[in-house]
Amino acid sequence: MDLSSFSTATISVAVTITGLVVVFLALIGLWAIVALFGMFFSQKKPKAPQAPKQEAPKPAASQPAPSIKPAMQVEDGIGDEVIAVISAAIAAMSGGAPVAIRSVRRAREARPVWAQAGLMQNTQPF
Repeated sequence: MDLSSFSTATISVAVTITGLVVVFLALIGLWAIVALFGMFFSQKKPKAPQAPKQEAPKPAASQPAPSIKPAMQVEDGIGDEVIAVISAAIAAMSGGAPVAIRSVRRAREARPVWAQAGLMQNTQPF
């Protein structure tokens, strides 16, 4: 095909339209691939219906006494507000699953105290 019979404006419009069509077709193809992968990986297996379990009533005398849970162990120097914030963060991250906090203690220091003191002394501004 001889392009000399077309004007420069006609060729530039044809190249622009062809480029836009190719880009949008590629985007539509990528969108379809991502949608198919999403449907494939997000399918949840249906649970089989379970029959309701019927428990036999227990006599009142054979019921055990309610168990007493041990108190949460908290290291000295950690305030009640910090415990409340830690508990709230754990409850938010658990997604509603029942969680029991058994102890709260400070993380071990990465450096000994003398190394931290030397670091602070040597890095103070003039």
